[in-house]
Amino acid sequence: MKSNDIYSDLLTQIERGTWAVGDQFPTERVLAERYDVSRPTISRVLNRLRDSGHLTRLVGAGTFVATDHPAPSAKSKSLGLFIPGLGKGEIFEPICAHIAQMSARHDATVIWGSIPAESGTNRVEMLVQSAQRLVKNGVDGVFMQPIEREENAEAKNRAVAEVFENASIKIVLLDADYSPYPKRSGHDMVGIDNIASGFSLCQHFMDQGARRIDFLWQEFTAETCSQRLIGYREALFRAGLGPSPEFEHQGDPRDPEFVESLVKAGVTDLICSNDETAALTMQSLDRLGINIPGQFRIAGFDDVKYARLARVPLTTIRQPCEEIAAVALKTMIERIETPDLAARLILIGSTLCARTSTQRKSQE
Repeated sequence: MKSNDIYSDLLTQIERGTWAVGDQFPTERVLAERYDVSRPTISRVLNRLRDSGHLTRLVGAGTFVATDHPAPSAKSKSLGLFIPGLGKGEIFEPICAHIAQMSARHDATVIWGSIPAESGTNRVEMLVQSAQRLVKNGVDGVFMQPIEREENAEAKNRAVAEVFENASIKIVLLDADYSPYPKRSGHDMVGIDNIASGFSLCQHFMDQGARRIDFLWQEFTAETCSQRLIGYREALFRAGLGPSPEFEHQGDPRDPEFVESLVKAGVTDLICSNDETAALTMQSLDRLGINIPGQFRIAGFDDVKYARLARVPLTTIRQPCEEIAAVALKTMIERIETPDLAARLILIGSTLCARTSTQRKSQE
């Protein structure tokens, strides 16, 4: 059982009066055995309950139900997470974990939605059913990561959003809007400034002496890719180096023949739409015997864990996951409490992480 589930279960029991105010709470050992988890996991859960005002922890005495813990009220909020990207990367797990951790400070609980796998002919129907389950759980708002890198992704996202809209459930989008840029869906959106990030990464290549810089993305890429591409083009334009359609490529980086065709076309400095695309390209380059960064320089976006642990550490753009979570939660609370606010686009700054994969050749 995950710590978030344990937290929700214990919080529910406290609010239902399973233990009276002032009662001593079960020990970490007892709870660890009950939930079949480690004591450090239970300790973290109890600390969250203490921080939310439900428990008092006294060194040497034990843990007690707080005498002034917040009682459940009509203002208590239930928030859902509809995140298809969970388990596919490393960005949304920490964002969602931070949202769940901070929600108690706003007298809110978080329900994690169950999202079906990508396969299956009834994909849309399964997604709609997952959204309907959150509706049945009585959530006040939903954090929604748009479905991406699938055929007809926009239509699928609209079908899911309509389920929440018809139930008057507020939506805060994470990472991207599901409408093609520059259109907007009409919902609040919180994410990094992808245009500025694309500009920054292209500028970094130019600072390293590059004069031809190419951009690569895969089929059915995320909506954020188009914004990163705009930033890349703007940087080239301001430097008088383009942009040019010849420098922009869509293809499968797992295909060595495709990657070899890029090299034969003169590509030596490459920005990829995300770290996954960059890592797959690096693998293909390695199979072709092409040295990074000696013969080929490459970068991506997101700063997933393997970006810094790769044989050649990858230059990338880091997303501030904790800050995104905090702003998204604040945005959701404001949206629930003031539903007539105009839809907001909230962009957060990112960080360039310059590593070996884009070093000047003279630095080898």
